[in-house]
Amino acid sequence: MKILLLCLLLSTLYADDAKLASGIFNNIVQSITKKTKPKVYIHFDIEALEKHPGLIVRVEKCTEADIVLLSSLKKIPASCNDKVLFGTRYFHLKNSKVVGSFFWQKGRPNILFYQKRLDRYNLKLDAGFNKYIEP
Repeated sequence: MKILLLCLLLSTLYADDAKLASGIFNNIVQSITKKTKPKVYIHFDIEALEKHPGLIVRVEKCTEADIVLLSSLKKIPASCNDKVLFGTRYFHLKNSKVVGSFFWQKGRPNILFYQKRLDRYNLKLDAGFNKYIEP
């Protein structure tokens, strides 16, 4: 996993932002769900995953999803309340149900997880994400 993350980060020199973001989303979602082809409900659109879905399988109903990716502040459907939520903006972290977020800040990708929130869902991420986890 460490090699994959290193290759992914080094690819920033050669890949466009959408492709890079898609790769990061794929790694995060696969680490959270422990599935090769996770089912993802995207609350509104994420351009990077529209262009480059990778191994993510997008589902139209929250009830079918392994994880929910938030891309707006708009209220999520009630059927998503028991799902693992992951944000795409820093402000999503204000929601205590969101386990982490991947967002761009000053032109750089940032990843942040909260350990207590991961523990609530009994989630163990791959070791490559340890430096992105805060207590």
